[in-house]
Amino acid sequence: MKFGIIFYTILGILAFTLGIYFLQYNFIISIIFFIGAFINGIFIHKEYSIHKHDKIEYEEDTVSDEVVIKYSRSGRIIAISTYSIFVMIGILFLLSIVIKLNFAAIFVLILLIGFTSYFILKIVLEIKKISKIMISINRKGIQIKDNPRYFWNEIQLEKITSKHLVSRESKHDYKPEINYLYFFHNNEKIEIKIDDFDISNYQFAQVLKIFRSRSNHSDL
Repeated sequence: MKFGIIFYTILGILAFTLGIYFLQYNFIISIIFFIGAFINGIFIHKEYSIHKHDKIEYEEDTVSDEVVIKYSRSGRIIAISTYSIFVMIGILFLLSIVIKLNFAAIFVLILLIGFTSYFILKIVLEIKKISKIMISINRKGIQIKDNPRYFWNEIQLEKITSKHLVSRESKHDYKPEINYLYFFHNNEKIEIKIDDFDISNYQFAQVLKIFRSRSNHSDL
C-alpha cells in the first residue's frame, strides 16, 4: 500500500510540475500533464480506499434489503481522464495541422477527426456506466445486469474467488490477479469479473453471507 501511494505521489508531483512549466508555452500540453496529475491523485485515493474498506465489518441490521453494485466511480474517473488526454492530443494536432487541398492533408484531417471523435465517444460511454447497475443482491437471489434473477434455492457454493494470470513467456514473477463472483446455478458454473466494481472482495463476501442467511431464515 505505502509503495503504491509513494509511487503515484511522485508521478503526480512530476506531472503537475510539468503542467506548470508548459503553461507558458502551450496550454493544451499543460492541460494534458494536469490531467495526468489528477489521475495519479485518483490512484492514490483508490489505493487507500481499497485497504480501508477491507477492514469494514458489515452487521446484519446495517445492510439494506437490497444491495446494488455498480461500476467503480474512481475507475470511471480514471478512464474518462485518460480518454480526455487522447482527446487533447487530437485537438492539439488538429489545431497545428495546415489545411491544404490535397489528398494527404485531407486524409490526415479525417484521421485526426476520427481519432478525436472515437475517444469522445469512449468518454460518453464511460459516463453512462456510472449509473448502470451491474449486480443486485437481495433475500430472493442474485441478479446480473438485466438478466433473470438467480434464486438462492438454485444457487450453490457462492463465493468471491481470485485467479492469477500466468504466461509461459513471462520472465517476471508478477502475476496479475482477477477477482470473480463465483457460484453454481443448477449445476452451471457462473463467473462474473468484479475488479471494476464499487465494492471490495471482503465487502462482497460479507454481503453474500448476509443475504444467504436472510434467505435461509425466510424459508423457515
